[in-house]
Order: sequence, then C-alpha cells, then structure tokens
Amino acid sequence: MQIDKIESHKYIKLLEYALENRNFTKVQACEASGLSQSDFDFIKWQIFSLSAAQESFVSPNEEHEWKLAPQAFFNYLQFQEFKHAVNTAEVSKSDIWGQSKN
Repeated sequence: MQIDKIESHKYIKLLEYALENRNFTKVQACEASGLSQSDFDFIKWQIFSLSAAQESFVSPNEEHEWKLAPQAFFNYLQFQEFKHAVNTAEVSKSDIWGQSKN
C-alpha cells in the first residue's frame, strides 16, 4: 500500500481531526473524515478513551470531548515516523542515482 493511500484513509483523517479539535459532534467528525456514522460508531472504541456517556448511543449532533486513546495516538506517531523514513529514503535514493549518472 502506498503512503498517499494510507494518508487519505478515513481513520487517519479522523485521528487528525481529533488532534485538531477536542470537542466535536459525530456529524462533524464524519464530515471531516468521510466516515459514515455507523463506521464512526464502530471505530470509536479503538480510537478514543470513551466516557460513560460515549459508550452508549451518541446523538449525532451532541457535542462531546473526545480524548484519543493512548494506543491510537502512539500508532499515529509511528505512522508519521514511517512516512518520514520512506520520504527520506526516496530523497536519498534520488540523490544517489542523480550523482551516479554524472
């Protein structure tokens, strides 16, 4: 899978939205990420540390404070490091091949 496909994945977009906005509604998160509300309900257990109110039905227009789960945050950081490593390797590869052609 290519990095740009991973970057554009709806789960990544949800994580990035949650990093920028701590309080939001389910509708806002779905609009920002492209997820359906049922997909949001499915993945919220993995991405967020849920309060008691968030564990049951969450009204689509009810604003909550959504706290990222530590594991989701650290996995996102690992993805960023992986992306950086791939980009660095591509730059190094182009530098090496560019110099050997001269």
